[in-house]
Amino acid sequence: MRASLRLTLPALAAAAALATAASPARAIVIERVVAVVGDRAILKSELEHRARPYLRQAVRHVPAGAQYAAAESTILKEMMQKLIDEELESQAAEKAHISVTMDEVDNAIRNVAQGQGINLADFMREVHARSGMSEQDYRDEIRRQILEGKMLQARVKGRVRITEEDVKAMYERQLREERRRREYKPAWIVLRLAPGSSTTAVAERRALANELVKRARKGEAFATLAQAYSDDAPTREQGGDLGIRAPQGSQNATSGRRPVLAPELEAVAINLEPGQVADPIELAGTLVILQLQSRGPSQYTTYEAAKSEMVQRLQTEILEKAKRKWLDELKSRTHLDIRL
Repeated sequence: MRASLRLTLPALAAAAALATAASPARAIVIERVVAVVGDRAILKSELEHRARPYLRQAVRHVPAGAQYAAAESTILKEMMQKLIDEELESQAAEKAHISVTMDEVDNAIRNVAQGQGINLADFMREVHARSGMSEQDYRDEIRRQILEGKMLQARVKGRVRITEEDVKAMYERQLREERRRREYKPAWIVLRLAPGSSTTAVAERRALANELVKRARKGEAFATLAQAYSDDAPTREQGGDLGIRAPQGSQNATSGRRPVLAPELEAVAINLEPGQVADPIELAGTLVILQLQSRGPSQYTTYEAAKSEMVQRLQTEILEKAKRKWLDELKSRTHLDIRL
């Protein structure tokens, strides 16, 4: 923690008394305390200093006015919680006589730089260019991360048991989550339901939709069926081809290549395998028959190839759960006064 910014309550009181005695005729502006953790104060200047890299990003990416004000408030609240957690960890580390040496910080930074294939000086310049953090700020952040890691390892040491079933379950979960981020290429047949259609007419259209699904699943070309039956003129001649789509919420969803599908259709498409045809979907006065033509490749080739990554993910999850439980315990027996 930054000694010039983090003061104990007695030190703050003494500073205020000295300032008042030195200039009795002038109003004195005392550093604002935004939180108290145990007997230690977190100052507004420290909060703003730590939040500065995130506020810089917000200035670049968030419109001015109400949106920026909301983003700034969120950033400060999240950083406040981070500072409180770090102070709790620091106090616990002091009691446990656990610390971090300069050599440990140096080695950690050197390993990160080597992992990116650049020398240390260029790496620190990149850190500053990306985040605005000074070298000392970055070293402080690495020191905090190492300290937290030591405390968590001490807490869970000997209690972590990861089975083969755990690893396989994590692999299946990652496959499902990744599947929802991969681009896909659907095609459709659209059967419109005319406004005011009789019950008989609607039943006939539904029967046709079910018949087309059966024919496609038996091997008839989906494109041929779309050209013959689809009521969607823009895609009919292309055999219902909707082009490559990006799932909603994915990084490619705003790339402008193609608009995302309606959520109801995307939810169906995500669960299809290439070549599969879904049951008819009734949506906004239409019956839609959806086929998945292809999906982008997975980053995972085999379970064995991904196994080490899955173990790391499990370990990270276990440590994160242990961290939250530990911090909750620390909070329950530590005086906290948040004034932001």
